[in-house]
Amino acid sequence: MVSFRDPSRSRRLAAALLAIWILPCFSGCSSSDPRLIPPPPLHGGEGEESVPEAEEPEEGIFPAPEERDIELEAADPAPADFESLHLLTVRGDVPWTDTGLDVSEGQRFYVLASGAISLQKGNPTAICGPDGYALRTVQQPLPDLNIGALVGRIVLFLSSHADPQTGREVRDEIVTVFPVGSRAEVTIPSRGRFYLGINELVVGDNEGSYEVKLYLLR
Repeated sequence: MVSFRDPSRSRRLAAALLAIWILPCFSGCSSSDPRLIPPPPLHGGEGEESVPEAEEPEEGIFPAPEERDIELEAADPAPADFESLHLLTVRGDVPWTDTGLDVSEGQRFYVLASGAISLQKGNPTAICGPDGYALRTVQQPLPDLNIGALVGRIVLFLSSHADPQTGREVRDEIVTVFPVGSRAEVTIPSRGRFYLGINELVVGDNEGSYEVKLYLLR
C-alpha cells in the first residue's frame, strides 16, 4: 500500500526541532557577547566623563557685605554735625573746578576726596591720589606741596578792564590757594568764590578725576 504524508505536519515538526536546538544557544550567551551592548549609565556610572565643579573663591578676597560697610565707614568718616553736603568731580585736566559756593571768611568745611589722576597721560608710573605724587616742581600753585594734590582756591573779584592792546578782559582779583588733600578740615581764609583743583599748572596732558565730598560745618 502506498501512504501519503501530510507536508504541513512535516514542516511543523521541523520547526519544533529547530527551536529545541537554537534556544539553548541563546540562553548560554553571556553579557560579554559583543552583540549585546548594555546602555550607558545615566548618572555616575563607570566610564562617564566627569564635569569639573566650579571652584569656590578663596576666603578673604571679597569681604562680606557687613565687613565692607564697616571698612567704608572707617575710611570715609562723615562729620557729626554739618549744614550741607556738596558732591563734586574734580577733573585732572581742568585747571579749576567751580564748587558753586560763595564763601565767607571763617567758614569751615570738611573735605573727603578719593579717586586717582595721571599726571602724564599713558604713563602708568605717574598716577597719584588726592594727596599727590611725591614730587615738587616750580610748575605748581603751591610749590611746597606734592604735585597733583587736591587744593582749594578762593577768588575775590574786584574789577575788570579791557587790555588796551588786545581788547581782552582783564580781571582784578585777590586769589588765595591752600592745601586740601584726601581729608582735611578747612577754614576759609577770605571771602570769595570757592574752587577746587590739582596742584599743577600744566594740566593738558593729565587724565582721571577726584570725587570730592564737601561738608559745610556748623
